Amino acid sequence: MTQSEKGKDIVYGSDDKLFGCIERNQVSTGKSFGRFLDAGTGTHSLRWMASLIGENRKSELSIDDYTAITADEGMKKNVLKEAESLGIEENGSIIIGNWQADGPEEEELCHGEMYDTILADYLVGAMDGFSPYYQDLIFPRLGKHLKEGGRLYVVGLNPIPLNTQGDANIFCKVTRLRDACILLAGHRCYREYPVDWIERHLEKSGLKIVSSSQFPIMYSHTSIVRQLNVARSKLPLFPSKALALEMGEAIDALERESKEATDGSSNGRLKLGFDYVVTAEKPMLE
Repeated sequence: MTQSEKGKDIVYGSDDKLFGCIERNQVSTGKSFGRFLDAGTGTHSLRWMASLIGENRKSELSIDDYTAITADEGMKKNVLKEAESLGIEENGSIIIGNWQADGPEEEELCHGEMYDTILADYLVGAMDGFSPYYQDLIFPRLGKHLKEGGRLYVVGLNPIPLNTQGDANIFCKVTRLRDACILLAGHRCYREYPVDWIERHLEKSGLKIVSSSQFPIMYSHTSIVRQLNVARSKLPLFPSKALALEMGEAIDALERESKEATDGSSNGRLKLGFDYVVTAEKPMLE
């Protein structure tokens, strides 16, 4: 793969509002990212990390080396393949593991490793699928690996309400239907946490809140259909074909309704909720 072909997949902070926010906050420290831990990795965060490594860099910021963690074997395969296509497989390591795993301390995930920067990119919201009931302990757990003066960046989605006023309520209905399908398939749903919960638990873990930013979400019909397709993918796992058939009809009806709603919007999108970036820092010991 040529450098130009790799560049098509790289995500630069200048093109992504959330990672752009993180970059601006890091520049204010006068330090680069240094040793970097992606505590809940995925292909999107890896593509951003690639923009800060080697010849891909376009800014003063850089990552010296990285560790990327996932609890999902399928995701590990995807991320490994992505790292190879981006040409950064030699700059770090991709590990499958669970922050909640029991066992001797010397066998725990990232035992003895310390990092200048930790990224928790939608990690807390995903934990209910892999390590339920551990959300209140994740920041102390990650804090063990953060150097003094280092930063933890938490990216998340404020929870979607059950209902809201106006056309945006269609996305609330889509979310409820998607989660119902996930549960009927015997799987666990993700559970997002509000930004004030994140801030409280960061402070409880001994970290200092540096900044908190919110970014309103504008849902296109394509992004809504993406969620409906998650629901569709669960239908073969339903306990009865009749139930799957009826739910499939409900999904199709919501897709038509969402198309009408977005077509009726002035910009073809529906505004609902927000993503957030919370920046926390580990104080220096006196």
